[in-house]
Amino acid sequence: MDRVRELYQLYKEPIFRYFLRMTGDWEEAGELTQEVFFQACLSLYRFRNEASLKTWLFSISRNVYLKHLQKEKRNKAIVFEEAQVALEEITTGATDAPDEIVIFREEQARVRQGLAQLPETARTVIVLKEYEQLSYEEIAKICGQSVNWARVNFFRAKKQLGQIYRELEDGINELKRM
Repeated sequence: MDRVRELYQLYKEPIFRYFLRMTGDWEEAGELTQEVFFQACLSLYRFRNEASLKTWLFSISRNVYLKHLQKEKRNKAIVFEEAQVALEEITTGATDAPDEIVIFREEQARVRQGLAQLPETARTVIVLKEYEQLSYEEIAKICGQSVNWARVNFFRAKKQLGQIYRELEDGINELKRM
């Protein structure tokens, strides 16, 4: 039980952030994080050191998230409005100029909107690579795929996200001209 407590203290924040970025809902992210550690507690005896504990916990996290999606029957885009305030409080420093903060928030909102429009697999790969700083090897293990699959899907997802971001930006610029 002490090992589970230690794991919880070490990985609760990265796993919570993963769920917050995937769901956009603070409360849901907390519930899913608890479920991950409950599942880890039940299956810790099966851990065989074939991957790092972090990779193992993120594999559980992804499975918990996929089960959550099936249960809720949500395959459409997720809106990240509630997460915006929480994430910006963490990432925006108090010394930033007001106009820089506004620009930063607008850009972050477009990124979140873009992420919400991506399919689940693409969103997962981007969140794990960019936000959680996992390696392609770790992502491959979490997703049950090859390292090459992780690389290819990351670059495809990044390209998709860039295209969506530009479309959102073009739409905003079009509105400003009106």
